[in-house]
Amino acid sequence: MHGKADPIRVRRPVQPGAPLHTGEIAARNRARFRGLPGPAVAFIFSLAAVSSDLAAQAPTAPDLSGNYIRGDFVGLGESGQFNDEGLLTVEGQRRRDEYDYRTDDPVYGCVPASWARVWWNPNVVVQISQDADHVRLRYEFMDLDRVIPLVAEDDPHDAVGIDGLPTLGRSVAWYDGDTLVIDSSDYESGYVTTMADWAGLPQSRRMRTIERLTRGADGFTVEITHLDPVVFRRPFIVTFNYVATDYELLDYGCLPEEAGIVSPD
Repeated sequence: MHGKADPIRVRRPVQPGAPLHTGEIAARNRARFRGLPGPAVAFIFSLAAVSSDLAAQAPTAPDLSGNYIRGDFVGLGESGQFNDEGLLTVEGQRRRDEYDYRTDDPVYGCVPASWARVWWNPNVVVQISQDADHVRLRYEFMDLDRVIPLVAEDDPHDAVGIDGLPTLGRSVAWYDGDTLVIDSSDYESGYVTTMADWAGLPQSRRMRTIERLTRGADGFTVEITHLDPVVFRRPFIVTFNYVATDYELLDYGCLPEEAGIVSPD
């Protein structure tokens, strides 16, 4: 299912004709540059050597293309267990105390609360495809289609969001070794998650998230770090594992009028 996607390197077609041996290539190059001043020839060959070295050092993106479904592991916080003691600021605690799942959970309007909430959802497929200048993540949950530009590390200028979903912020991405890094900011106020004991964890407009998708043997791990000085005293980290699946991506087809109010407990 996983091909050898390599969006970083571009393979050029081989020119027609018999392959040249090393000596023949050198002879052809000497003929090509005959008549040029010695320093100019030396400069040309030095540029070629630098270009070759850079190409050899160019990072190879991890192959994440395919369909995945959430595995069993969900880790909350640095310890892997949810512990909200000392996590929230005074303002963060005030916002959480005011949360009412019957009126404040955006999922009843077919809107996901956050990217953490999207990754949290079990039993739905995530489809990833990679291109030279972007990565695309299609989530079965709420039929989300996320196209993220690939940029130089930590460059927010080309960040893009999803129309009509400002609580999901704007994102850019880059590769760090075997990891796809997604950096998101420019959020609207809302909630990081609306599930179980951690329902109502708030987010402010100053929140920034870093999603790190690291390739593994059977899929990948996604670690999401939430940085929000308004509501969190320390980074709030969530980790999930996703495994490769043969399940197809289906339409979620959420309709607000059919949504039933369910307690997060």
